[in-house]
Amino acid sequence: MEKIEAKSIYIVSTPIGNLEDISFRAIHILKHVNLILCEDTRVSKTLFRYYDIQTPYQSYHEHTSQNESQQIIEKIISGQSVAIISDAGTPLISDPGYQLIQLASEYDIRLIPIGGASAVLNALVASKLPPYPFYFGGFFPKKESKQKDILMHIKSLEATIVFYEAPTRIKKTLYIMYQILGARQVTLARELTKKFETFYYGNLEDIEAMNIQAKGEYVILIHGVKHDEKPLDQEVFHQYETLLKEGFKKNEAMKKIANDYNQSRNTVYAFLKTKGDQHAK
Repeated sequence: MEKIEAKSIYIVSTPIGNLEDISFRAIHILKHVNLILCEDTRVSKTLFRYYDIQTPYQSYHEHTSQNESQQIIEKIISGQSVAIISDAGTPLISDPGYQLIQLASEYDIRLIPIGGASAVLNALVASKLPPYPFYFGGFFPKKESKQKDILMHIKSLEATIVFYEAPTRIKKTLYIMYQILGARQVTLARELTKKFETFYYGNLEDIEAMNIQAKGEYVILIHGVKHDEKPLDQEVFHQYETLLKEGFKKNEAMKKIANDYNQSRNTVYAFLKTKGDQHAK
């Protein structure tokens, strides 16, 4: 088996649900390093018991102080090997650890990634959306101002858009995405690799019809802007009102907007209706 390298940090991927989604190499590393850094030791204990991993471990999370991080670095410099894991999936991907990696780079400590499960990739390959390019934004912001800022920033990307979201906020988030991104294909991946793993396939304008459960962690995947397609935005309302004042009938106005944005008339209608524009009814 692989010899553990001293003065190194192993960035080890762990299961995102199903405990058997872990490599032989990852188990070997976790059993033979000097120390394991865990996002939450209570969660990691389940994995350790399952695979009889008896390596010393300690917590390492977003609240770990700079002084504690420095102490870990000093252990590595002295010759120890350390593995870092998150509660689920690949460390540093919307999980703690980057602070330690930044600090390690100042001391030329070797970083060794040990591949494995990642909720982003699991969701992406089964999403029925283009797998590349894709944009991953981590956990969707909680503050409305930040939500709108990030969506406005990425709305013109010709890439599949991916975010994590909590079950209690999933529907509200999807409505906000529809308001800013417009009518697009969306896939929701819930409870990945677990017993009740579920994929929802649909469109942002059909959120209510998707029967979304407020349980389990979600991965949201949204189709990027299609070639030559212009995303619907607030300017649509101004253009719609202007066309009506110029004498266009409602259907004619929506058809013209659809042509300008390279969208379907139904998409324009759904966008105006969801925004509460009474003229679209």
